[in-house]
Order: sequence, then structure tokens, then C-alpha cells
Amino acid sequence: MTAKRVVILGGGGVGDAAAIALRKRGYDGEIVILSADSDRPYDRPFLSKEFLRGEIELPKVFLRDETEYSKEGIELRLRQRVVGGSLAGRTLSLEGGAEVTFETLVIATGGTPRRLADAPTSYNVMTLRSLRDCQAIRDALGKASRLLLVGAGFIGAEVGASARQLGKEVLMVESAPVPLARALGAEVGEVYASIHRSHGVDVRTGTTVKEWHSYGGRVNGVTLADGSREDVDLVLIAIGIDPNLDVPKALGLPIEGSGVRVDEGLRAADDVYCGGDIAMHQHPILGESIRVEHWEVAKHHGRGIATSIASGYAPVTRLPYFWSDQYDVSLEYRGHASGDDRAVWRGDKEGLRFSVFYLRGGRIHGVLSMNDTKVNEIGGKLIESRMICDEKKLADASVDLSDLVPAAAG
Repeated sequence: MTAKRVVILGGGGVGDAAAIALRKRGYDGEIVILSADSDRPYDRPFLSKEFLRGEIELPKVFLRDETEYSKEGIELRLRQRVVGGSLAGRTLSLEGGAEVTFETLVIATGGTPRRLADAPTSYNVMTLRSLRDCQAIRDALGKASRLLLVGAGFIGAEVGASARQLGKEVLMVESAPVPLARALGAEVGEVYASIHRSHGVDVRTGTTVKEWHSYGGRVNGVTLADGSREDVDLVLIAIGIDPNLDVPKALGLPIEGSGVRVDEGLRAADDVYCGGDIAMHQHPILGESIRVEHWEVAKHHGRGIATSIASGYAPVTRLPYFWSDQYDVSLEYRGHASGDDRAVWRGDKEGLRFSVFYLRGGRIHGVLSMNDTKVNEIGGKLIESRMICDEKKLADASVDLSDLVPAAAG
């Protein structure tokens, strides 16, 4: 039986991982990647850290050498914008009118950075998503003295940390009273804010930009909701993304909330898979539908989809995982919880070497760690076990957490 033609829509973490994993699994059918990007797949975490700071140069940012795709028999087509298609006809419609046929389809269209409705379109008001965005910010940072970050999420915070390491002044404006409180809880958010303040970031919470001041086509200052006027010469808006759902909607795929509803194996329809930022995944371990916007999750989604295509349908069971390095702090997170879940702390909060377990109904749903990798890894095993946990043992640093992990989960 001839292997089906696989078309992958999206040249990010999902698309690259899926294509390479298919070949590693011996898949010998056609593989085509349609990417709207101008550049071949690159390692996105570098964009807010090492590449932005000039610590690595361009060749290291790319996931693979330019020739590797052709050597693997993968057709990589850049600057290909898909605007619609037909599930029944197994076709995708490209901007300009051309069509691409598929037998198996992987959709990983990612997301588009949100902008503030009242933000001017000045050349020094930027968002970060692509390599080209990063190159523009890197160039602008070299000439800037004070950066305004609108939003205190992970991307904005990583850029802020990089800017401070480059000797730039940073003003971080966050509308919530505490950064990341919805995701990680107020107490963790306070620690997070204190880390940035201790490194010289001017963190303003519970306020927004009320007025933008421009001169000569560029923003040179803002007035905040508290009435303060602040001079800035570069602005990064980092308030999250909107998942790119136009193509899934055009194909008639099921939409749930802000994502495409997929099953445990990331399948949205027969021979159609969705991964990464757009996938509302029915996670088989956590027992709930989740949508996660993190690089490591995207790569694993790609590998999981490749397994189903090459070797037969299989659920994608790995827990969501992400990491963020800021200054000398290494943050890791496993699982999927909420800041409203019960938080159990373990370790040295003041010394920034601790973990926080997020429990719901006695079970751990997520674990966040700062400079505490071993506990984070064990926490992941406890999540996978779905066991009811003793909070006192979790909090007691003298207890070896590996002893709590059931034999089957260890």
C-alpha cells in the first residue's frame, strides 16, 4: 500500500518535528511543509534570550541545516499563505489562487500576537513572534535606552531580562495587580515580580497605558492610568496571542473555545491532525481539554502526530512542560493547573530554590519549580500517577518525594 501524501501547514515547532519524526519512523510517503514564514524552521526560545542578546549568531537559531530537508525528502515551501480549503476535496487554497492536495493533513498554524487597539503603528512599537521580529527588536535595542514592556507574561519578561543584561532600562506595565496570578497564583506572581525588580526592572502593576506620546513617527513616551508620564524609546507589546483558526474554520473542523477540538491523539477528523497553539487537546492523563502555548509542547505534539501517521493511531500522553530562564533563575513547569488551585510550597522561597505543587481534589495538576529541577521531574511523575497526595509530605523538604511515586509510575 502506497503511503499517503502528508501536507503540514505550518513551519514551526510542530511542523518541523512532525516531518523529521515521520522520516525517522521510516515513513516513505510525500511530505510537504507549507510555511507562511520567510525563514526555515527556527528555535523560537532563542528569540527572547540568546539571539536577542547577541550571544549566538543566526546559523545556530535554525533547527536544521538548509539542506537537511531536501536530504530527508521533505519539500519545504516558504512564504506560502493558506487562505482556505476543502476537507471533502482534500485541497488547500493558497493566496494567489493555487491549490495543494493532501491525503493526510497536519495543521499547526500557531498564533498572532495581540496588539492594543489604541497603540500607534509607529516603527518602534513592536511584537515578538517571528525571527524577523526578533531581528528588528535586536537592532532597535542596540539604539534604545529605555524599553517599555506592555504585559508581564513569560515572553515579555524574558525580553525584559535580556534587555537588562544588555544594560537597558526597562519599564514593565501589567494591568493585573500581580503578574501571572491567574496561571501561577498571587504568591508566585509576587516572587516573579520581585526577581525583576531586584534586577532593576521598573515593574508597575494594576495600571495600563492611558495615552501614547509620539514625535516624528515614533513613540517617545506614555502616560499611565495612574497619571505618571514615562519617557521610552522602544515598546514591546507582549499581551499574548490569538490562535490562527481561519483555516480550521474554513475546513469545518470543530472549534472549542479558542482552539480546534482534537481527541487524545490530536486528531480533529479522519487523517487530519492539529497541534501546538491551536489544539484543544483532550489530554488522556489529565482528563481534561487543554490548550497550551509553549514550545516544548508544540515539538512533542509534532512527534506524537508523526507516530500516529507512521505507526498507527496513538494517544499523546506526555504532560505539558515549559521552561524559562531569566537572569540566574531557571523556571520549569509541568502539568496544567490554575492559580486558583491549592498551592503547596516546598523549599527555600527566599533563596529562590523551591517548588509549588498545585492540587485539586487532592491530586497534583501542576508543579512549578525555580532552580529545583529534580523536584519538578518527580512532581511530573506524581501528576501522572493521579494519586491522592499528602500535602504535609509534599511540603516537607526532609521527605524524599521519589518514595511517594507508585512503582508503576517511577
